[in-house]
Amino acid sequence: MKNTQEYIRLSQLLAKQLTGELSSIELEQITLLEKEEDKKDILNSVREKGIDFDRLERYQSFNLEEARKKVDWKIRFVEKSKKSSLIKMLRYAAVLALPLALAVYMLYVADTTPSNKLEQVSVEIQPGETKAQLYLSDGRIVDLENQENKLIQETNGAVIEKDLVGLNYQKQHQTNNSLKEVENVVVTPVGGEYQLTLSDGTKVWMNAMSEIRYPVQFSGTTRKVKIVGEVYFEVAKNAGKPFIVDVNDVEIKVLGTQFNVSAYPDDRSIQTTLVEGAIRLKSKELSGILTSVDLSPGIQANYDHFSKHLDTQVVDVDRVTAWKNGKFVFEKESLNDIMRKLERWYDIKVFFQSNELKNKRFSARIDRYGNINDVLEKMQQTTNIRFDIKNNIIQIKKN
Repeated sequence: MKNTQEYIRLSQLLAKQLTGELSSIELEQITLLEKEEDKKDILNSVREKGIDFDRLERYQSFNLEEARKKVDWKIRFVEKSKKSSLIKMLRYAAVLALPLALAVYMLYVADTTPSNKLEQVSVEIQPGETKAQLYLSDGRIVDLENQENKLIQETNGAVIEKDLVGLNYQKQHQTNNSLKEVENVVVTPVGGEYQLTLSDGTKVWMNAMSEIRYPVQFSGTTRKVKIVGEVYFEVAKNAGKPFIVDVNDVEIKVLGTQFNVSAYPDDRSIQTTLVEGAIRLKSKELSGILTSVDLSPGIQANYDHFSKHLDTQVVDVDRVTAWKNGKFVFEKESLNDIMRKLERWYDIKVFFQSNELKNKRFSARIDRYGNINDVLEKMQQTTNIRFDIKNNIIQIKKN
């Protein structure tokens, strides 16, 4: 029973890794498991099998409830026969973790029927576009994809304008300082980006899969917002009212400046890059002691989620902020990091044949609004890897 539970847990972790949904703690767990020879063999065996795209299509339309019933029956049968191998046990254990682990069973674990040979399929994968959702204080959700001018009424009487650029709180048609303070949230999906101007005139650019929470009107002695994902700020100067960005364990304090923050939940670190002006970062170490660092232009601060350590380095600001200007700029960047960025922007799913491929490094300057095939072809020409594509699934293999 203990082994069965171990294999179930292993399959859950593997399924999440294959679908890019591992948490930072689970990533550490699977790294430790890879050091155990028996677990390592299973992981490598499953990863090295190619994706069967015919199965993928069946998986996408799969009836989960029927699958559970069939799997329950198969597991009971296997336990009675006592003839199953380790790989078979993994197969059925994985399906217990439906719907995530079902991907392992359907895509990566072969059955008795031979799999079809994977072929390269030329497809048009569209780049991201301007789209987001606005969450109002009373729970209403406004789809911001339509770029037509529109006035949006808040519960406190404020009227927000949505113009051709994005949301503009500076143009509020009612600016009564006695209005009750309410918060709004803007969220960009996979393949989305958005711009907004806050009530103080601060301009905000949001990358894909990002979120910002802010008051409709700033009151009190500070201007405070909270973000997830990647956001570029051009902060309006106000010496008497500091602008504060809350990013999980990091607080960024500014008076008026331009900077970029990348704080995706699946990234190991929070990266804050100063373009101009000056900012101060505060963070909490493992010991609980608060530390702070002042940045000057061209310096990037990295706060590690695991070690709680904050350090700085000189970076190419143009590379870091290229996404805001419609470009992808990669400078000796790992394929794993590159593909995570492409997943967010092109709404794709990426699978690596082996962990070794994730560490390959590339340099490139590419149009962010171009065809993803242009990006992949440039990488494929310079190394011994290939990209197999069908629909929005990309599998990366050794050539």
